Amino acid sequence: MLGSAPVARRWLLLEHPGPWAREHLDTPPFAGPVARAIEEACTEFQGRSLLMRRTGRRDVGQAPAWYAVDTLHGTSVTGTWRTSDDLLAAAAALGAPLAHSETFAAPMLLVCTQGTRDACCALRGRPVTAALAKVWPDEVWECTHLSGHRFAGTFISMPDGTCYGTVDLPNAVDVVRAHRAGRVDASHLRGVARFSPAVQAATGSVLAAHGAAPITAVRPGAVDVISETVTQVEVIGDEPLPYATWVEVRAEALPPAPLSCGKGPGEHTAYRTTIIPGPS
Repeated sequence: MLGSAPVARRWLLLEHPGPWAREHLDTPPFAGPVARAIEEACTEFQGRSLLMRRTGRRDVGQAPAWYAVDTLHGTSVTGTWRTSDDLLAAAAALGAPLAHSETFAAPMLLVCTQGTRDACCALRGRPVTAALAKVWPDEVWECTHLSGHRFAGTFISMPDGTCYGTVDLPNAVDVVRAHRAGRVDASHLRGVARFSPAVQAATGSVLAAHGAAPITAVRPGAVDVISETVTQVEVIGDEPLPYATWVEVRAEALPPAPLSCGKGPGEHTAYRTTIIPGPS
C-alpha cells in the first residue's frame, strides 16, 4: 500500500448529504462553473476536493459546512454554503486565505464510503465509519473517493493528511488511537498525502523498519530521481528513528489484477523500497 495515498497538500472539504455522482463534482449543485473553479483552484494550489457527510444524521435547516485545510501547516479556513457564490468563495479559500491562515484545523477523520465509485468502499467503509463515530462522533465523516479501491476500507486523517488502508471493523479504532499516540501502524499506512508516491513509500518504509513512531518523525530530505522508475530518497528522522536513512524506491508495473469490486483486471503500480546501507 505504501505510495498509494492521493497526492495533495491542500484539501477542500465540502459537506453534502448525497447522493454523490461517480465523479463527485458532477453532483448538483457543484457541476458546471463551480466545479471548474474548484478544479482550477486545486490545480493551482496542489489541492484536492472531497464531498463529505455525517454518518446516520443530518442537522436539518443548518447550512452545510466547508473546510479548506493545509496539511503542511495544519491550518484551515472554514465557512458555510447555500449558494454558488458561497462555493466559489470556498474554492478561492484554497489560495491566499489559507496561505495566510493562523487558525489551527480541527482534527477530522474522513472515511471513503462512495458506493457510486466502488462498491467495496461502501461495503467496507461504512462499518469503519460507524465504529470510529462511536469514539469520535464530532470528528468522523463519510467522504468521496480517496483512490485505492483495493485498499478499502480507507480513510484520511486531517489536518496531517495521513492516509490508511485495509482498515476494518475490528482494527479501525486501534489504528486511529495508535496514530494519535505517536505509534503509527505501518502495516495499514498508505502514505502522507502531501508527499509524492516515492516519498510516501520511503518514509513509510523507515517507519516499518525501525518501529512505531509519530508520523511527524519522518520527512524527506534530498530526493534524487535516478530514472523514470527509480528514485532515491533521504528520509530525515526524529528520535527514536535514525537521523538520516537513504531509501531506494522502484516503481514496478504489476500484472493486471482486480482493483475494485465487480470490475475486471486493471494495471497498477507498486513502490518497492530498499534501505541503502550507510557507511560502516
